[in-house]
Amino acid sequence: MTDHQKISQTLEKLINSKTFSKSGINKDLLNYLVNCTLKGENPKEYQIANDVFGKKADQQKDINIRVYIFNLRNKLKEYYKTEGKDDTVIIQIPKGKYKVDFRFDRLKSIKSTLSRVGFYLFLGGLALSIVSLIVILLAPKSQLPKNALWREFFKPDFPIQIVLGDHYFFNDSIATGRIGISRDTRINSDEDLDSYLKIHPELIGKITKNKTTYINKQAPVGLFSMMQMFGGKRAETEMKFSSQLSWEDLRNKHLIFIGSIKTVGFLKNTIEKLGLKYDLENTSFIYQTADSVLNFNNRSDNYLDNEHACLIHFKTDDGRKILLLLSDSDFGNIAAIKFLTDEKSTALLMKKAEAGPNFKAVFQVKGLELTDFQVELLRVDPIIDPIAEIWP
Repeated sequence: MTDHQKISQTLEKLINSKTFSKSGINKDLLNYLVNCTLKGENPKEYQIANDVFGKKADQQKDINIRVYIFNLRNKLKEYYKTEGKDDTVIIQIPKGKYKVDFRFDRLKSIKSTLSRVGFYLFLGGLALSIVSLIVILLAPKSQLPKNALWREFFKPDFPIQIVLGDHYFFNDSIATGRIGISRDTRINSDEDLDSYLKIHPELIGKITKNKTTYINKQAPVGLFSMMQMFGGKRAETEMKFSSQLSWEDLRNKHLIFIGSIKTVGFLKNTIEKLGLKYDLENTSFIYQTADSVLNFNNRSDNYLDNEHACLIHFKTDDGRKILLLLSDSDFGNIAAIKFLTDEKSTALLMKKAEAGPNFKAVFQVKGLELTDFQVELLRVDPIIDPIAEIWP
C-alpha cells in the first residue's frame, strides 16, 4: 500500500470518527487541507475562506481562519489521544502553517500487523522454516555439466582464465579533419602498427598508438553463457581482455578464449600451427587437415548471413584445458556458444571427437541477426601435433 493510500484511509477514518462526528466545519477544513497538501499546494487564508466557507476575499472579515485552524488542531490532538491512539499515520498542522504534515509510525504499523495475525504468522513462519530446511537438505547439488568438454574445467586444480577478444584502435585524422580513432582489420596490436609504420614512414607522427579498444557482441554474450556454468563460485575464474594478455597470465590456468580471429594477439602463432587461418581480404576460413587444405567461404548469400566458427580444444601435459572459440563476425561465435552450452549438442561433438581431448572443429552458421541461427557441425578433426610444441 502506498503512503497516499494510507493517508486517504486515515483521513476517512478521522472524518467518520466520534471526535469529528458533530463538527462539519472541521471535517470540511481537514479534508480540504489534506487534499491541498497531497497536491503540493500551500493555500493562503483568503483561499481557505473562499474554498471552504464560500466567502469572497472582500467578505471574509467575519471569518477568522486562524481560529478555525486552532480548533481543528485541538480536535486532532483529542482524536489521537482516544480513537486514534493506535493509528500508524499521524496528521498534524504545524503552528503558523496551513500545510499538513504526515508522520508515519513504522514500528506501530508492524506491531499492529503482528497483533492481528500474530498467531497465524507464527505458525506460518514455523511451517515455512521447516519446509525451507527440508528443501535445503534434500535438494540435489547444482548439476555440473556431464560431458567431457566442460567437466574438467570444474576440477579444483587450476583456475579458469576467461579471455574476451577486444579490437585495436589507433589515432589518425578522420573525415571531419580532426584527430580521432581509426580501425584497420589488419592492424591488431602495437606490434602490427609498428610494422606498418616501418613500411610507411611518411605516416610516422600522423598515426599514433591509442589505448582504446572495443569488444564485439560475441564477447559479452559468450561471457554470459560461460558464467551461467562457472558462476556462483562453482569454479575459480578470472577475466582479461586479449589486449591485456601475456603468456604469464596463462601459466597454471585453464583457458577459455571467446572472440574474433582478429583479436587473438600472440595466440595467433598457436592457431596457425594447428592449421587454422582466416583470410580477411577474401572473407574465407582456411582449415588444414592431415591430408588436405579446405577453404570455407564466409560470404553471405540469399539474404542470409553465413559464417564459419571454429573450436580448438586440447589438454596440456600437466592437465590444463585450452578452449578457443573463434569466428570472423559476431553471430558465428554467438551461435557456436549456444551449441556448445547445450548438453545434447555438446555430447554429439564429443562423440565425434573419439580420438581424445585434442581436436578442432568447424561450425557453419546461417541465419539473420534478429532470428535464431541454424548451426551445423561440419567436421571434427584430431590434433595430431605434440601439444608441447604448440603450447608453452
